[in-house]
Amino acid sequence: MTATTHSATAVPAGRSSPLIVVPRVGLALVITVVLIGAWAFRDWGNLALLRLPDNDDMARLAQVRDWLNGQAFNDLTQYRMGPPAGAPMHWSRLADAGPAALILVFRPLLGATGAEIAMAIVYPAILFFLYLMLVARIATRLGGGRAGVPALLLGAIAFPTISLFLPGRIDHHALQIVLTLVLVDTLVGPPDFRHGVIAGIVSAFSLSIGLEVAPEVVAAMAAMGLAWLAGGPDEDRRALGFGIAMGGVTLALLAFARPMSWPEQWCDGLTPASSRATLALAGAWLLMGLSGRVARDWPIRLATAAILGGGAAILAWQTSSVCFAGPYGALDPFLQHVWMRNVSEARGLFAGQDTIGTSIAYGGLMLAGTALALGRVRMPEWRALAVFMLISAVAAILAIRVTYIMAGVAAIPFAAMLARDGALAKRLALWVVGAGISWNLLAITLDGAFARPLIAAKKVQQLCTAAAPLRVVGAQPAGTIMAPLELDSYLLGLTPHHVVGAVYHRNNAGNLAMYRFFLSPPERAGHQARAQGVTYVAICADNLHEDGLAPYRPGSLAEALQAGRIPGWLDPIPTGGAIQLYRVRKSASVAPGPVATRRTAGNIRLPHPPALS
Repeated sequence: MTATTHSATAVPAGRSSPLIVVPRVGLALVITVVLIGAWAFRDWGNLALLRLPDNDDMARLAQVRDWLNGQAFNDLTQYRMGPPAGAPMHWSRLADAGPAALILVFRPLLGATGAEIAMAIVYPAILFFLYLMLVARIATRLGGGRAGVPALLLGAIAFPTISLFLPGRIDHHALQIVLTLVLVDTLVGPPDFRHGVIAGIVSAFSLSIGLEVAPEVVAAMAAMGLAWLAGGPDEDRRALGFGIAMGGVTLALLAFARPMSWPEQWCDGLTPASSRATLALAGAWLLMGLSGRVARDWPIRLATAAILGGGAAILAWQTSSVCFAGPYGALDPFLQHVWMRNVSEARGLFAGQDTIGTSIAYGGLMLAGTALALGRVRMPEWRALAVFMLISAVAAILAIRVTYIMAGVAAIPFAAMLARDGALAKRLALWVVGAGISWNLLAITLDGAFARPLIAAKKVQQLCTAAAPLRVVGAQPAGTIMAPLELDSYLLGLTPHHVVGAVYHRNNAGNLAMYRFFLSPPERAGHQARAQGVTYVAICADNLHEDGLAPYRPGSLAEALQAGRIPGWLDPIPTGGAIQLYRVRKSASVAPGPVATRRTAGNIRLPHPPALS
């Protein structure tokens, strides 16, 4: 396939002439400035107060601040969360580096707060621009230079991917999207040592930042593996480069970026188990690349791949068995029952979502793009992308958060097809089906018609983390605050308080203490508050109603506070918003009461001791 430039010179589909690249860069920059500017204007009321869109963004801001204020590079503990000594986070300084660098650049010009606001806008904008350029680059590899502009336009409206680039979205998800697109670019590019090295580097970095990208890395390895089976020296060199780079970068990260908290029971980022599994896979790829000199025919290559892959799997099972239980394998069973299974992004695309609109909005573009790529799987230049998208789509059906990355990838086949000459009706259909916002608009329409109560409830939930009341909480003298998980990241980022619970799975002790506190009778909760040094209590009307908690609510502190029955050991503090804030009376006398145990379906037990150590 070729593309025609302004000079009428034929350009191979895998390359672009400067006359096409320059306008594409300019268009990507215009799209970035216009959309980021519009989004920032719309959300300025929150951004100006550093109330960021998601709880992970707020926690990331707290982590970056701590690092800039002197916390060690390898110390990822969040000391204002969990038990008195803090709780270890599973995050990575690699994702902190971009926001931290921008704050340092802006701080002399704008001051501390102004620098953080500017960073919250500029950092997602930089990643959004890179995302657009990568989508266009990959599309031109498949469809020639004429695919670049459609790719930029479709990529800019590829919901839900674009929602991860909104101003304030400083968590690692947008960075993971960019790294994954670099990985995809190496799959559709020429198979050589350089592309193998790039793929290995971004895979190792991505896995160390967060294992939620593991399905995409596995899908990429499957695509490269299939190409290696039928390939020659070029595929050998790519496999060799991939194994060397992934293993080398992982070893470098272990040497220089290994967290001080190094738990064997978790497999959720750069941990002992995940590192050993990554090194085992890297070794298998290195040996595959070296064996290509003697394994020339595909049956021999298949046997070689089976032996090396099986050996890597056995080694991973022996040294990293906790990884096969998933990133939440060490989570307390009670927290699994009442919290993690209610987290929507960990549920399947079709199973467990609140509305059919959610499944359509998040899965429509991804599934349509996968089908379009599979329809062209017979073409060599499309094969790797089709395999990658198919495996990733299966993963997305099992866990909806995979669609955050895959919607942007799914815009690429539509852009490549639009570069071909075709009937007007066909091109119009490609534009409509390939636009992520089309699926989102359909979802909004359906949910508006059939799920109005749920939509209204979600709007009420957003009031709980409004910026102005949170600033009232932050104006109180620093102390320890007990609040439901939905509130804690915002309290962490917008107040000086220590929070006991938070939506992070390694905080087992703190999260259990939070549930025990709010689900205890008021008098027993008062004893726990004094024993644990709790200064404030915060709750909203919609908190602690998730599936699985109903058996615990009768007679609990949560039920009493939400019904307006305030125990004598709490003094209300007006916030002017949905947050109910109370100060624990230091002189209150509270009877401890006996230890009690209640039972849920599934035989999960929740003890109520006087306090957690």
